[in-house]
Amino acid sequence: MTSRRRISPFESSYFGIGTTIGSVPTGGMPLFLGTTVHGELDPAILRTVLDELAAAHPLLRSRVVTEDGVGYFVRDDEFRPRLDLIEGGEAEYLALVNGPRDWSGGLFRAYLLRAGLRQQIVLVIHHGISDGRSGFALLGQMWRHYTAYVTGAAVPEVNSDQTIPEAMDTRLAEVVSVASADAWLAEVRAGAATMGPENAPRTLPRDGTGTDRLGRFAMQRIELTAEETAELVTAARSHNLSVNSVLTGTVLAAIRTRFPESGSVPMFCGYAADVRAEFDPPVPVETIVNYASGGATLVVATGDNTQLELARAVDTGLRAGLDRREPAVFPLAAQLVNDDVTAALLTAPPTFALSNIGRVPPHSIPDHIAFVRDDVYAMGPAMPPKLTAFTIAGRLTLQLEYDTARYSRPQMEKLRLTLVELLQTLE
Repeated sequence: MTSRRRISPFESSYFGIGTTIGSVPTGGMPLFLGTTVHGELDPAILRTVLDELAAAHPLLRSRVVTEDGVGYFVRDDEFRPRLDLIEGGEAEYLALVNGPRDWSGGLFRAYLLRAGLRQQIVLVIHHGISDGRSGFALLGQMWRHYTAYVTGAAVPEVNSDQTIPEAMDTRLAEVVSVASADAWLAEVRAGAATMGPENAPRTLPRDGTGTDRLGRFAMQRIELTAEETAELVTAARSHNLSVNSVLTGTVLAAIRTRFPESGSVPMFCGYAADVRAEFDPPVPVETIVNYASGGATLVVATGDNTQLELARAVDTGLRAGLDRREPAVFPLAAQLVNDDVTAALLTAPPTFALSNIGRVPPHSIPDHIAFVRDDVYAMGPAMPPKLTAFTIAGRLTLQLEYDTARYSRPQMEKLRLTLVELLQTLE
């Protein structure tokens, strides 16, 4: 079994200082995943379960070691994740996601926030070793183990393969040629050459003050009921569109209202894109490793465009990107860039970013505990505003996430309200 492997170029962007993937600042970025419940959680059982999760997933108990300037993951079979108990609720969670991160003690830990019977378990994982989909799968595994201990059922068996999973870009090099990556870069440069300054994608006005008493990183939720979620899915299907495209079109329509001019406004939306299906067999979502690549689409909107008209433009752009295998090509193409012009094109900030995790299976939770909601959060300084979407038990949650040093809370609250209004008028 492999007990160490080299950190790949893609992963090294998460373990550097001031490093980015595209326009996203990724150096040292944490991934927070948690569940809020009504009921009392047992810290002793949680510690046992956290130990089992680390024992099941090699990267969760790996440490980063640098030798001669080269970084390696080294599996530490003695590692035990830390669980800290915090008295508090929403305010303390906000302080947690805004707090400094110290990864010297390991790449995986947890917190239990307690405000009476309102309790929240939060897993904190270095984003370099997990994406959102595998993080949600880990959260589900945690609940299965916890419930088994509480109910006396058999605890799920741990995966016997303890080999450190290969990196996304290492695997992609097996299915994407250098020639394909070069051709994609040439296409990007050719497209940019046809555009003038008036075609440059617009970004939201930066009206942040640089200081915010509630913390730099903010989040505002939109939680749809099961009925509202079903209506959204029905509307998307009736127009032969994906829910992802409809959400994007709706977000862009909301953003378009922030620009007062009446003419055409180019807007650029960036996406997190899971590439596990590029392989045969696909990489299981339960495998803890970061397989989130990216994609993008450019849409030109007038003040008269409806959200569904924008959604159709988005859908066309995304399908073209998938035909070009853009998410699979991008991580390797980014490593081939050797000129400032191309580097600037790949790091241009999008108008908005969307991370759609999709449907998440409901958790297995003991009967005496009531599920309230799940949270996921991953932000870095100067990150573009982002919408994170996921559906649990038929209910869609949208999280509007942003850096208050760049975007004020009043501006983003107005955007949230417009987004809610547009979602309610979908037909």
